[in-house]
Amino acid sequence: MRAQVLLPKVFNFSFTYNTNKKKLNPGDVVEVPFGKNKEIGVVWPGKDSELNKIKIKNINKKIDKFSLNKNLINFIRWFSMYNMMPLGLVLKMTIGSNKNLFIKDDKDFNHVITSSKKYILNKEQINALNFLNLKNNKFDVSVLQGTTGSGKTLVYFERIKKIISEKKQALVLLPEIFLTNEFKSRFSDFFGFEPAIWHSKITPKNKRIIWKGIITNKIKLVIGARSSLLLPFKNLGVIIVDEEHDASYKQDEGVIYHARDMAVARALFEKIPIHLVTSIPSLETFNNIQNKKFRHFKITNRYSDYPLPKAKIVNLRLRKIKNCYVSNESTELVKNFLKKKEQVLFFINIRR
Repeated sequence: MRAQVLLPKVFNFSFTYNTNKKKLNPGDVVEVPFGKNKEIGVVWPGKDSELNKIKIKNINKKIDKFSLNKNLINFIRWFSMYNMMPLGLVLKMTIGSNKNLFIKDDKDFNHVITSSKKYILNKEQINALNFLNLKNNKFDVSVLQGTTGSGKTLVYFERIKKIISEKKQALVLLPEIFLTNEFKSRFSDFFGFEPAIWHSKITPKNKRIIWKGIITNKIKLVIGARSSLLLPFKNLGVIIVDEEHDASYKQDEGVIYHARDMAVARALFEKIPIHLVTSIPSLETFNNIQNKKFRHFKITNRYSDYPLPKAKIVNLRLRKIKNCYVSNESTELVKNFLKKKEQVLFFINIRR
């Protein structure tokens, strides 16, 4: 018997191997000889090539407990064609290229248990939650828009809680700049445990631990940058794209893609809902709302009616010092904060 094996390398095709009469299914992770090395690959759907005059190598072994599901395989194939990238490179984003991922025996992901806080949703938030819950078990794109400080995060936290209670997994995509300890602590405060964080700066060991926890369905909640979109979730139930308007969701080097758009596609292949969360929708999302492709709910008030910060337009023409880009009025305000030993950050939209 023969099988097609896709390797996480710059190839747009799979390789033919003998299975030694072992039963293998598409998505199974295997070790195969490749040149003088051993490589980790995935059994890939496709017809065997007619290679009667060529010696076919044998698959070394199947890596037990790890396999990609059909939905992810179909998504990888579509992702590759849509973004005009080799299949192998896209697979590399899913399983990596480090053999230690499957060889080293790491401990399970440590869900650090903390004390959760109770939050009470206001009427607008409850209506928003009901809106998100409306189409729970099928593909649906909904946009949750709310002014800064309106409590959008609490709404999708409650949404995630429902998904996790159904023994499913949840993915929250964030621009990498938002993956801070402060944001992580907000999750911990609400859920009572630390979520798995996935981004380019985590150590190889933590990547192995988190990856294994995801593919075996032991990790239920992942917060990640755009690369987390291709993780091998076993039972994904919802995708949240926070700050969906952020330009950093577009990757413009290596494998080029827009994570927000690809997240919508993955939700389609997984047949699950996806929620785009924003204070101001991107032009693409706004257009889809206008054309009734995306459902839309808007929270108009801030949480607990907390007032917005005061803003004032200052006329720089009134400054006394030539070539100074800070007004006298602003300088006096800054002095007050400095006297209190507080810090001040200026954003100046002028190139020098």
